[in-house]
Amino acid sequence: MNRLQACLFLRFLPRLGHISARRLWEFSKSPEAIFKQSDHALSSIEGIGSSHIQMLKQWKAHREAVYREEENIQKHGIQFLFLGDPAYPKTLAFCPDAPLVLFYKGSLPWHGRKLISIVGTRSGDVRGEKLCRELVSGLQALDPVIVSGFARGIDIIAHDQALRSGMTTVACLAHGLDHCYPSEHKKYTQKIEQNGAFISEFTVSEAFDRKHFLIRNRIIAGLSHATVVVQSKAQGGSMITANFAHQYQRELFAFPGNLDDPLFEGGHQLIHSQKAQLIRGAEDLIEAMGWQEESSPRSVQKKLFIELSSEEQAIFDRLKTVPKESLDNIALHTQNSVSKTETLLLKLEMKGCVKPLPGKFFEWI
Repeated sequence: MNRLQACLFLRFLPRLGHISARRLWEFSKSPEAIFKQSDHALSSIEGIGSSHIQMLKQWKAHREAVYREEENIQKHGIQFLFLGDPAYPKTLAFCPDAPLVLFYKGSLPWHGRKLISIVGTRSGDVRGEKLCRELVSGLQALDPVIVSGFARGIDIIAHDQALRSGMTTVACLAHGLDHCYPSEHKKYTQKIEQNGAFISEFTVSEAFDRKHFLIRNRIIAGLSHATVVVQSKAQGGSMITANFAHQYQRELFAFPGNLDDPLFEGGHQLIHSQKAQLIRGAEDLIEAMGWQEESSPRSVQKKLFIELSSEEQAIFDRLKTVPKESLDNIALHTQNSVSKTETLLLKLEMKGCVKPLPGKFFEWI
């Protein structure tokens, strides 16, 4: 059994969630090793019960589906990336429910880049399009990666403006990479593959299901340093993405509109509940994220005066005393949870203060 096959077996096992799959992986050190574990060893993993163990015992029943899917991946020229690989996006890896394998077409453009998700309603208006295009073009000096969901409305406007501005864009899909949905967006596929990538956690053989769009939205939120809601009604996919971003402790922004305009009701709710910061354009986002100096050369002198919160200062106080330190030890010494420490380290990495190392170690730079 190779690593791809192991990940596919885990995906095809019924009722095995992302968090449970990740716990199995981390306990066993590799997905292949999961299927060699004893029942006693598996039962010692938090959240893994007898029903999970029984499912794992029946993995051979899915061999035909796994081998067929492996052939489909090769047939359609789909590439893949495993959780833990150096090229796997660190932002997404910090999420407890990150997929064990990402499928993609194109190039992986996120190393050392700012990733910004832009989402909104499928039924936007002229003002929403104007806000979206001005936002994307206003971010050009940062050379960010623009992430969205390839849907009608605000999503495709964000992708299109990124391409027009010579920027990189990533489209997160809610289905396998063997086809294009919606079909009228097929004209964008070649340009996006040349200037970014399509990514998905769904296999070719998985049936198209509208519930997949909600699952996909967590990837849009988890992949990015910041998420912007351009226009959204009180309920919808954009609000789900926004709530995932808030849950992952990522920065969240929303545009305001007329109080009686239903297309801005979702954004107003996010701002009112203090989940999102109000922005009027790219400059507000850049300032809120502390990225003002990103488009100009930074000197050592400037780095000395980076403002740190008390929690970030505690991490600095620890890392300045050692050449490198593990995530668990940083959390222990700063008296924060591991998930909270991951979020703080991600913010420090964005500020250019921390460098992640293999094996979940970090060093101050």
